[in-house]
Amino acid sequence: MIIETYQSAIVLKILRSGKVYRAHRNLRNDLAYSSLVDLLGLHCECPIFGCLKYHKKCADGRVSSSVKLILNVPDQFVKLTEYSTWADFMYFVRQTQPNNYKKLASDRTEISQHKFNHMMLMLQNQRPAREYHVPQAILEEIRPEWLVDYHTVHFTGFSAPLRRLMARFHR
Repeated sequence: MIIETYQSAIVLKILRSGKVYRAHRNLRNDLAYSSLVDLLGLHCECPIFGCLKYHKKCADGRVSSSVKLILNVPDQFVKLTEYSTWADFMYFVRQTQPNNYKKLASDRTEISQHKFNHMMLMLQNQRPAREYHVPQAILEEIRPEWLVDYHTVHFTGFSAPLRRLMARFHR
């Protein structure tokens, strides 16, 4: 599968040195990420997210990254999720019991336990890429031999009008 992922320049440096890249825990999203690792049966500290080339994309990760990596990953190393299901899960997992991400903390949540169970089942259920509306690729690691191409991304983080306004005050 051809996967596009936005990563830091450090990841590119690791891959170009011939080493395997594995993501470390993300404190802000640790509950959601560790829950996804468990649901998908991954063997990693933190999943790596990407998009399938030639498919719809919803988020590309450019906000915090500077290099677009193009990877050719053997199918057996790729898990897929529906982007919207993952986004919903990230929101609702914060409403679960402290030591059990599979159980909602109370009956007064915005979603029923039954619907939450279905959401987790949908994340686990692997289907062909064509059956996803917006497929999201999940990897345990990035191997150097998977790197096909890369492009440096110059992202300022601000829109053009905001940059012009800021420039006026910094003269």
